[in-house]
Amino acid sequence: MHTLRSITLLASAIVLASPALAGSEKKPHLDIWLHPEGKSLAVGSITEGTPGEPVDPIARVFGAELGEDPEFPFSAPEPGFQSLPGRATAGAAFGFALPGPVLAWNGLELVPSDHTFTLEYGPASVTSSAGFVDGFTFTAQRSGLMHIHFDFTLAGPSGDPEPGVYALAIVFDGALPVLAPSPTTWIVFNLGQDEATHDEAITFAELFLACGIDLNGDGGVDAADLAILLGAWGSDDASSDLNGDGTVDAADLAELLGAWGFTCPA
Repeated sequence: MHTLRSITLLASAIVLASPALAGSEKKPHLDIWLHPEGKSLAVGSITEGTPGEPVDPIARVFGAELGEDPEFPFSAPEPGFQSLPGRATAGAAFGFALPGPVLAWNGLELVPSDHTFTLEYGPASVTSSAGFVDGFTFTAQRSGLMHIHFDFTLAGPSGDPEPGVYALAIVFDGALPVLAPSPTTWIVFNLGQDEATHDEAITFAELFLACGIDLNGDGGVDAADLAILLGAWGSDDASSDLNGDGTVDAADLAELLGAWGFTCPA
């Protein structure tokens, strides 16, 4: 994609020219927080714990590491899924679906791959494919509290997976009470790559899969988004800090201009 290639070249040039951007910290890996918002299910981020501490009520991209347990080199129990106690979640049942193929990071963007993820929780199991796959349901306690962990296992087309960074799309919904599905959530898994590479893929997912590059949320990148970014220039405004370095500056402008005309995924 010419647009995304332009983003990478522009942003890379500025990063190389700015020592302050060279030592980015490792992004925290947080759990997925499921909570009702009106008649829909929302996905946010929450710290590990029972219960954890909510971080952001709306989050669409999460990171995880495969193979941290050497006995299971292609698996991860993270991120966990949580809900907090309350009337809205008391005894709630949640469901999910896998809407498409596993994506792989090629150094520039996340593209469809021939790898698959199997998700297991107790006796329930589902494996991704190139198309839509229904998942299974899981429930909160009578208090509404939930803190569970699936096992995510990556497989190659004919055996062990290749080292790399892989992204799995999940859409959550409320089965009881019935809640409209959440926007697509992305879990970006690292298998044997350095953290800088993992972070590049996470940033791509945040900007172009979850469409954080669209600052005003109208579905595309245009002059309205440029005006928002310039209005936040020099600040620490998180929504305009596209590269996540803590300051809205020339690196973020390069990201935005490189994505000019980009249309968000449906």
